Amino acid sequence: MQNLTQTKAAPENPWRVPAPILHNGKYGSVIIDRGSLKKAVAGSNNHYLFSETGVGVQSLVIVGTAVQVTEFLLDHQLRGIESQIKSLPHLYMGITTYKPNERFSGVFPANELLSSVAGFLGGLIPAPDWSGILAAPDQLASLKKAINGVDAAQKAKGNVLYVKFSYLQEDKMVLVGTGKASFKDVLHVFQKHYKNR
Repeated sequence: MQNLTQTKAAPENPWRVPAPILHNGKYGSVIIDRGSLKKAVAGSNNHYLFSETGVGVQSLVIVGTAVQVTEFLLDHQLRGIESQIKSLPHLYMGITTYKPNERFSGVFPANELLSSVAGFLGGLIPAPDWSGILAAPDQLASLKKAINGVDAAQKAKGNVLYVKFSYLQEDKMVLVGTGKASFKDVLHVFQKHYKNR
């Protein structure tokens, strides 16, 4: 995977994760080529599609700090993900710290994303209760307004996260939808997990 952490600007999300390919090396060795992330393209319905062929078999990821990921989801609420695989309709999400040149491994609970955003915004913008705003589905506009008021350098502070979406459930991934899930639905999943902490 390439290093997406070198600039203060948010990465151009989302990305497709290619499957690793094994190559024969010299003297009987095996070389694992993990490839690099490829820019994802939405389908004609503005959703990123999972299918049984082509790029649709690859997982989808969003890379950025907690604030950058939340901002992406807020800015693209009407877009989302869709499984066109009839036998695998469920859509899952997992979050981990982004490590350039490493495979996705080890996830942490969805509540960590909004916990990071609450801590970040609480340090910058006084509000009566950021946790209350973050946990309320009808407060997404307030959250978007707060994030829009923060400069790019501030948004780039903190750990860079790797938010992975797939039609195959991996350890600690949470269900975000069946068939289709908009990024607004994904935000509501974050909120649900944030409220349950």
